[in-house]
Amino acid sequence: MKAWLAFQRLRLHAARRGARLAVDGTLSCRGMEYGLMKDACWRMGEGAVFGRDGFISLGEGALFEVGKDVRLGRGWTVSMVDAPAEASVLIGDGCRLMDDVRIATFGGARIDIGASVFIGWGTVLAAHRHVVIGAGSAIAEYVSIRDHNHLSGADAVHASSMQVAPVTIGERVWIGAKATIVAGVAIGDDAVIGANAVVTRDVPSGMRVGGVPARPIGGRKDDD
Repeated sequence: MKAWLAFQRLRLHAARRGARLAVDGTLSCRGMEYGLMKDACWRMGEGAVFGRDGFISLGEGALFEVGKDVRLGRGWTVSMVDAPAEASVLIGDGCRLMDDVRIATFGGARIDIGASVFIGWGTVLAAHRHVVIGAGSAIAEYVSIRDHNHLSGADAVHASSMQVAPVTIGERVWIGAKATIVAGVAIGDDAVIGANAVVTRDVPSGMRVGGVPARPIGGRKDDD
């Protein structure tokens, strides 16, 4: 009964704010915090499951859409800040997002996650413009993927201007634990990113890279 009441409170909150809520899956409202602004839209596909202790904040006009049979673990966060109508986070069918995954967009940014993607514990996806993760890719725990870097010049680093450039990750890419993908990087299909790597430049399809900054290691994946 408590779970039912919590979900009804969420529905009432959405209605009062003029947001659209369409849930065909299972949403655990236990410990959940939320803020849905006018014309925000949250859609969950059939068979999708969201774990407890989540946090969601959708700015005015933002779109958060999750496909069928998606699984999100506990402690998930989706934050779409100052979001105009074009801002969106789209998660494809069959994705698996583990505990404590953080997803954030700023302004009109977009994050597109293809079907059957795996994202490990504590990973951060943040976009000021556009982040794309191709279908069938796997991202290990505590990976950071951001399409922006702060520049020096201000008294406080967090208040400085930023370099912003889209990040594109192809299909069937494997990204090892604690890797960092910075602004402007494109990673081709079937590439492998080693654990703890910092990827500062494009990675061709099938290439293995590792290190800080990341460089090719061994042969191409298709040379095995």
